[in-house]
Amino acid sequence: MNLQKVLILGSDFVGSSLAVSLRTAGVQVYCTRRQGEDGAVQFVLEDEDTWKNLPQEVDGVVWTLQAKPLSQVQRLYDTYIHSILDAKKAVIVYGSVGRYKVDEVHQWVDEKTKYTITEGSREEGEDFLQEKGATVFVIAGIWGESKNGQSRQPKSWFEKGFIKNFDKFLNLAHVDDIIKVTDEVIRRSSEFRGQVINVSDGNPMQWKDIIKGFGLEVPEDKPAAASQTYVSRRVQNNLLQSIMGKDYKFHKLMDAKE
Repeated sequence: MNLQKVLILGSDFVGSSLAVSLRTAGVQVYCTRRQGEDGAVQFVLEDEDTWKNLPQEVDGVVWTLQAKPLSQVQRLYDTYIHSILDAKKAVIVYGSVGRYKVDEVHQWVDEKTKYTITEGSREEGEDFLQEKGATVFVIAGIWGESKNGQSRQPKSWFEKGFIKNFDKFLNLAHVDDIIKVTDEVIRRSSEFRGQVINVSDGNPMQWKDIIKGFGLEVPEDKPAAASQTYVSRRVQNNLLQSIMGKDYKFHKLMDAKE
């Protein structure tokens, strides 16, 4: 597909970086923000008065915001998104690997793994849009440096005390890989209509190994934390690797350590 105009719903960590990448490639990009600041289009899913600000003619939409509540997702589809999908153009929706439910600790998951949709969850909106022809990216933990100067680093997450269980596996997707995958899929959108694609580097690591890899000491688990039930999953990216090609190399955390 020859991309000329793309709408990015949300100018967050990935959305802002995607906008820079597409503009560098000569694509006219419309980004949205709740307040419409910094030259962005004002858009709030819950405020239908802002929907009139969306561009009428685009070649694709990348939905980086959480697709909820379902009622508003359905309304936006009826009034705007359906015309894009009906024209066989791309709509990509960003989701999270948190959707996958596992029966065993450290279970491997792929695009066919079961997931439970709860009322009011983002998965309700993602499923609805997928049924209409959108492509859903199920994205692992996002890390790296964004084009707007923000940084997300697992080492910092540990140092700030965010990590409580060091046996859990961490699945990661570098912001630059997400951008490249988005660009690839949006240009080949007809191949992936109505599909779910896991976006991950395919190299899940336990936190204790990550901490050691950074040359830090793994704290001892507190008795209460050690006895708590926890969810730990490992995300396969076989489908994604086939899309990007067998020679495509994803960013790996340990390759980028200080």
